[in-house]
Amino acid sequence: MKKILFTVFLVLFMQMYGVFAYCAEYVDIPVTGFSVSELSPATETDLDFTVWQYNEWEDCRYIYLPCTADRSSLTITYTADADIYLNGTKVVSGENTALLASADEFDIKVGNVDCGKLKVMQSNLGCIYLHTSTGGLDWLDAHDTFTETGNAVMLNEKGDVEYSGELEKITSHGNVSWGCSLKKPYNFKLPKKADLYGMGKAKKWMLISNYLDHSMLRNYFTMELSRAVGMEYVIDSTFVDLYADGAYRGTYQLCERIQVQKDRLDIRDLEGDTEKLNTQDLEEYPHIAVGAKDISECALNCYKYFDIPNDPDDITGGYLLQFQQWARYSYKAESAFVTSRGQVVQIDGPEYASEKQVLYIRQFMQELEDAIYSDTGYNSLGKHYSEYMDMESFTSAYIIEELSMDIDAGSTSFYMYKDSDKNGDGKLHFCPLWDFDLAYGTFGKFAENSDGDKSYSKDYNSIFAAYFPVNGYESGHPAAGISWLGKMYKKPEYKKVLARVWVDKFDGILKTMLDGDDPVITQMARDILPSAEMSNARWHTYGGKEFCVFGDKSGKDFMESVAILQDYAQKRKAYLGALWEPYYEPIALTCGDVDCDEKITASDAALVMQKTLTEDIVLPIQNKTDDWLKYADVSLDGNIAADDAAFVLQKALNEAYMMPAETNG
Repeated sequence: MKKILFTVFLVLFMQMYGVFAYCAEYVDIPVTGFSVSELSPATETDLDFTVWQYNEWEDCRYIYLPCTADRSSLTITYTADADIYLNGTKVVSGENTALLASADEFDIKVGNVDCGKLKVMQSNLGCIYLHTSTGGLDWLDAHDTFTETGNAVMLNEKGDVEYSGELEKITSHGNVSWGCSLKKPYNFKLPKKADLYGMGKAKKWMLISNYLDHSMLRNYFTMELSRAVGMEYVIDSTFVDLYADGAYRGTYQLCERIQVQKDRLDIRDLEGDTEKLNTQDLEEYPHIAVGAKDISECALNCYKYFDIPNDPDDITGGYLLQFQQWARYSYKAESAFVTSRGQVVQIDGPEYASEKQVLYIRQFMQELEDAIYSDTGYNSLGKHYSEYMDMESFTSAYIIEELSMDIDAGSTSFYMYKDSDKNGDGKLHFCPLWDFDLAYGTFGKFAENSDGDKSYSKDYNSIFAAYFPVNGYESGHPAAGISWLGKMYKKPEYKKVLARVWVDKFDGILKTMLDGDDPVITQMARDILPSAEMSNARWHTYGGKEFCVFGDKSGKDFMESVAILQDYAQKRKAYLGALWEPYYEPIALTCGDVDCDEKITASDAALVMQKTLTEDIVLPIQNKTDDWLKYADVSLDGNIAADDAAFVLQKALNEAYMMPAETNG
């Protein structure tokens, strides 16, 4: 019902602003079919064709070509009431022709009948050709619960084959991004793992349409920012042109799905280890709710699990979690729990968790929450919040949520993981960051917590992400009026941590990405510009406010739409820098502490050893001072060598040990 209302709203909105008001002189012409084939001549496939498509805004027709097409050698096939002429040249159906290389715009005539214009555009990106069981994606677009099947050929920009074969299933993706987009996003699953575009082997993938984001870069920019500041896991993605049974669908962002596996989030696969100990598929075991009337009810302190008989000896990890909304507990989360303050936690890995597993991670998260909400930062067990979570990843995640003014900040798509205590550090790590198409000012939303802190997502001179309550509070559920992010932000000691991560990691990187004559964000845009312009001709996703589904700004063209994103991020950077930098306290640099965490550990020794093996490795200390060598060369011989790593390791194992640099420094 909600999606029906979204669709009605969308249509009314577009009618109100005139999106559907166009001249339709040439909508009906005496041509029943027109296709162009041999678009990827170096690839043996019959999927490399496209059909012309009517553009209602310009009352003309378009042919959208992939980068592999040789416009001097294409085959045009058509059925019409008479011969078709393009710019006066007769087109012979079924014959190879160089005609489409002669111009970008053609007058169409069928016999002597004027049939408007044909425009030809060509992309610069790789492409995906889909063939579906229903002959297109229209049925899936209209029925979000439908599962499509088919096969695909995927090519990179050089024309090399990335994948050719079956698609086990194609399904809808997203919530608002599905319900409010004419250009739909999709998930698809391969029958076996494949490495697509160098992103590692996997079965599950996403095709993100970015229809609500006129820059098409909000997700990509955020991912690359996450990568640049060193977050442990960042979703890989690449842009492609999508064709479905000949119909051009636009520029899509092909992304990894967020899941636990070697080429994705590479932590211990607890679900896989559990499967090995049980005879049935895990989802076949009884689905049990505790503290609620059934698995669809969301209640304080409730949890749900699968009644799986056998668990591995070690159930301390790995877990992939995300904060979720109260309203989505029933249909989004197979395994989940709600904390004592109403924070819904969805367990994405193991998706089908046993009771012991749910109780373990539930207790861990509750102890962490108790410490966060304590005035002292310690829970009743005497443990500090920093003993449960990796402070740097938490802070980096918060900074990006705040910089972007993400309207979902901390309420959904806010991911974290905990590896097994045997493999990892026993702490919660906050990543990957995801779902930013409605961030950076795209969508207007108010934030207000129970302390009366208020903000609005279009007021870039304010704190936003930290002013949310726990999701559900606004709807009258028994949820805390201040979120985890908000409670941490209010802690005076945390401001120093926040300032240090901002100054040491984000400030310089954001300058490179946003500022100067040719910043990274402009380079990103140029890389996809021909495809973006072609996609806009198909969907009209920029060009003025009347084409905004959400938001009140759209650039007159693609580069101006990117400039709006750039300007917003620059203004946020200036505001947050002025707010946080006064709390900055430089790290005290000491010999051997090459990772600059103010203590000497085995990780420092490992970094020094890496530096001896590969000079290209940049030590964290190199970003702190030009005089970095004296902090790494603890043997004082003027070089970094294995003996330096050995000295640092001895210091890590025995604090009383004196390195040569300490005795002679």
